[in-house]
Amino acid sequence: MSALDGFYSTWNKARETFGVGTPTDGSQHDGSSQLLRMKGMIDSAAKHDGWQGTGADAYAAANKEHASVYSKLAELDKQMAAEVTNAANIVTTGRAQLDNTKSWVDSAVNVVPTSLSAADREKYFIPIAKEGITQVNNTVSTANGGMLKIGFRLTELKNAFDELQNQKFGPEEKKGAKGLQDKDGDGKPDEDKSPAETGASDSEALQSGELTPEQRERLIANTTLDPTQQAALDKGDLKLPPERMAYLQGFSRAFGDKTPTEIEAIMDKADAKGPGTGGRVADVFQLASNEHIKTGLPETNPPSIDQPASGGKYALPDGIQKTLDGPVLTPLEIGPAHTNESGAMVPGEIIGSSRPVDGLNDLADIIQRGNPNLQAGTELDAGLFSQSERLLEQSNDWAVPGTDLDSDRPRWYHQAVDPTLQNMFNAVNKDDIVIHDAIVGPPETQPAGNQTFLSGNGKDFLDNLTQHQWQDDGLAAGGLFDWVGETANHDIDNRAANTAHALAEFTSDNHERLLNLPGTDGLPLGQVNPELTRDWARDFAPYLDDMVGAHDGDNNGRFSPLDPAGTASPENTRHLMSVLMSDQPPEGAQPGDDTPRTASQILFDSTKAHTEHALDRAALSAADPNITDDKQAAIHAGRLQAALDLGSYDEARDRLHNEYEAKLSAWELRSSLWDLGKDLGSTVTVPGVSQTIAGVDLGKEFFIGEKPVEGQPPNVDLPPDSYQVQKHMAETLISNQTGNPSIFGNNLQYDEHGAPVLVAPPQSGSEEFNEYRRNLNRYLEEIDPTHGFDILTTSYWQTYAAAVNHGYNQQ
Repeated sequence: MSALDGFYSTWNKARETFGVGTPTDGSQHDGSSQLLRMKGMIDSAAKHDGWQGTGADAYAAANKEHASVYSKLAELDKQMAAEVTNAANIVTTGRAQLDNTKSWVDSAVNVVPTSLSAADREKYFIPIAKEGITQVNNTVSTANGGMLKIGFRLTELKNAFDELQNQKFGPEEKKGAKGLQDKDGDGKPDEDKSPAETGASDSEALQSGELTPEQRERLIANTTLDPTQQAALDKGDLKLPPERMAYLQGFSRAFGDKTPTEIEAIMDKADAKGPGTGGRVADVFQLASNEHIKTGLPETNPPSIDQPASGGKYALPDGIQKTLDGPVLTPLEIGPAHTNESGAMVPGEIIGSSRPVDGLNDLADIIQRGNPNLQAGTELDAGLFSQSERLLEQSNDWAVPGTDLDSDRPRWYHQAVDPTLQNMFNAVNKDDIVIHDAIVGPPETQPAGNQTFLSGNGKDFLDNLTQHQWQDDGLAAGGLFDWVGETANHDIDNRAANTAHALAEFTSDNHERLLNLPGTDGLPLGQVNPELTRDWARDFAPYLDDMVGAHDGDNNGRFSPLDPAGTASPENTRHLMSVLMSDQPPEGAQPGDDTPRTASQILFDSTKAHTEHALDRAALSAADPNITDDKQAAIHAGRLQAALDLGSYDEARDRLHNEYEAKLSAWELRSSLWDLGKDLGSTVTVPGVSQTIAGVDLGKEFFIGEKPVEGQPPNVDLPPDSYQVQKHMAETLISNQTGNPSIFGNNLQYDEHGAPVLVAPPQSGSEEFNEYRRNLNRYLEEIDPTHGFDILTTSYWQTYAAAVNHGYNQQ
């Protein structure tokens, strides 16, 4: 099926839903005139001057109330008829919009030159069809939303009819009515208002600029959570009293069909009178629309604002719902039809590009003025994020036909799309529930026992996110996931770990495309969107050990390994690292330069810290006679370092297309990264790594390996001796106050942080150096005479060598 076939099929199905024939309006259902005649008859029977006394007064009161009932019935009947007419208008409008959409698609198709090949014409038809389908979906969605709102209003009318059935005529004692006040002037005592009516009253006062101090205090009280409530909100199980939710939803709904632009202007005026008041409006929208907040009342259909069971999208103002349900891009601007050279009338040419629709940017501004702690799975955030997904997808496919799409698209992004789209991302990036739910699906267990979490919709979104050439280099796009790394150590619901896993799956599975982004002449993600790449490097940092099967307790979420135990080489982790390695420090960078840390620096320092931490654990386990030597820690250290070396090689190989040059370039990059991070040592906390042994780090030669030699295989087999590993383990044990370090004499020194450093004599091979080496062996053997340190060292190097040799052979 071609793209246009898909559009016309969708259009036909949508048109069928609007039925045939002329919709019936509400004129035949309006009996208000007869009811008003009845009211007139009752009015004519009112008390006359000749009838005085208590009985006469009681009759007059009852007669007046009776007439009032007929008046109210007439008004309700008129409203009922109006709703029938509204429903008919929705059908009529929907049909007209569908016809306009079809006409627009037909015109846009006719503009595409017939001289193009069928394949080239199809490239133009795809975005036209997508835009057409989007407009069709918007029409149907708007109609459904309109009918739902009519349903809400009909429910309110039914309740009003029921109220009149209970109307009592004549005087009745009003208990507790003394001193009732009508502060908002609606003719109803404040104490008689329902919570929803009180919320609406306060909202109307704020909108008119007449919010009283009492109303402001009530607004603040209803939008403030205590620490216990905030914790429950974060977990998605907050329960609020029905009265409070009714107040919030009444306040929200009272904004009616005001656009986000109009609402933001109201917030500005509210802030001018009482700083911070405007932001409370955004807080109302967040709480009122949060379907995770329950009240304990049963669900109703349609949902009730007076007796709400929970929050929901229905509680948002109509104007905001329209923005969330409507189109995200304006149609292309098409000039007037004209005659061609042969005198035939042809459609007009495209004279202007699409742009984000009005309201999206203002709605993003509104959200950012509220309390970010209330952004926890709300329908307001979910709706705006969904619109950002649509805007991203459509803008990636849609530019101005008739020009060079590849060159024009980035310019169009930067000028027309990105300012709004980036602002939308900034608005929702605090809502970890919404972002998690957008990319994480049900876990699927793989043959090796590990699990995957990336959903199909999540993959599509990340595809669009990474191939978009961002105006801000991907800063706002990466900011969507800042919370992943920030919450790794208090990840109660595994939300951060599962999101990080989904990102890792995508990065690893799509490494070849991410190293050669479409439409960029083969540039990698790290060069096209460096800020996005750096954000992901920070997100992955706490989970690097988990990726190769370790879990050192540096994050409290469960992260299923990318490369489970038993795999010959950490291929998936290696592929992920190759993408991060594509963002490299500028040439000539020096330690201490005032430049942002690149993704490759973040990755290198994090991997180094994880590797050292694993070897620390191995060393301390060998020193403790009460526990088994932690051989797995040494193995994981070897696998992780192998993944780093292979990932850097893969990035260079993709760039240089030469095996030796790639190995040399990768080695030079790792050498440079070591030098740039050498002043950090292990005294700086790398995101996601517990620093239990401060100041102890591996030597440069140990960590980056020997410089490659052309024509020779990599020297990754076991070294002649295990000096570097032994030295590191000894420094770890000395830092932990284990054994007798005095054996080293002047060879033991301490750095400025108080961490032990073993300094070897300058002449390797001299008697002095040999004595130093004997002291090193003696120190370790005194702690563990069973040669546990040698076994751990061998495990590390064997794992590393096997993984690297296997990995290079895979190439």
